[in-house]
Amino acid sequence: MKKFIFILAVLSSCLFASDELNIDSLFKKQIGLRSITSLSLLSTGNPHSYYIYPNIGVNGDLNVWNDTKQLYLNQTFIYTLTPSFDLLVSGGGNYARQEYNNIVSGAYTSKNTLNFDSLWLGFIYTGESIADFVPQIKFQTAIIQREKTVLQTKNFYLKSQNIEANLRGYSDPVVYSIYTGFGYNAQRKFKIAKIEYGNSIYFGGNLSIILSPKITLDLGAEQRFQTEQKINGIKNSELRSIPTISGGSTYSINQDTAVSVNASLGGSSAAPDAIFGINLWKKF
Repeated sequence: MKKFIFILAVLSSCLFASDELNIDSLFKKQIGLRSITSLSLLSTGNPHSYYIYPNIGVNGDLNVWNDTKQLYLNQTFIYTLTPSFDLLVSGGGNYARQEYNNIVSGAYTSKNTLNFDSLWLGFIYTGESIADFVPQIKFQTAIIQREKTVLQTKNFYLKSQNIEANLRGYSDPVVYSIYTGFGYNAQRKFKIAKIEYGNSIYFGGNLSIILSPKITLDLGAEQRFQTEQKINGIKNSELRSIPTISGGSTYSINQDTAVSVNASLGGSSAAPDAIFGINLWKKF
């Protein structure tokens, strides 16, 4: 998840979405700061709750929900120090409505919560082109994560990391990329239990069709696997398969600002049913 910012997010260290989308600007580098503000609505009819940054995953909440709707707001800043090296910081929170049956009365009940999610720090390294491809490595670590389980909300520090490698290229009028990544989650210690959420491995591809100097059509597909969850060392879930397909469009408003809309659909019972997002790109 990718926090479902399509091909332009994959190219974020090389392409400013507000630039005219042509071969001359696709891999241009510029020293300075840019930001991505993302608002995403996730809905699902399965018993899971999710996180969507840095990618989609099932979180470790021990409650079993009938239905969940989560509205996420995430802010990312990327600062280019050199043409090959970027620093990034990203943080966000969500508003969730989770519905369940009361175990005592049997009544259908809802729970509404406003949550701070996490703050991540990382870097992006862009290498020299290899044949027709530009390689890139992105690493992030969670500085702080605020997580909930039965009867307790707790902050965790430096418990999750994510590394991703991708190759991207251009073939008029298409920008394309393939990527793979690994997400690590250390054990969490709550009052009631020690929980291992499981690690994840994923791979996928994106392509962006340049329709005009200002508009692209963005498509993507991803397959993610999340290992089983354990509570006090005892496995309580199987290996989860989380496939998604996505589509959207990016429009360049002016030289400094662009907006993109996107939607993704889940392809298994462990995946969210749908995510709709809108992203605001800004360079300074």
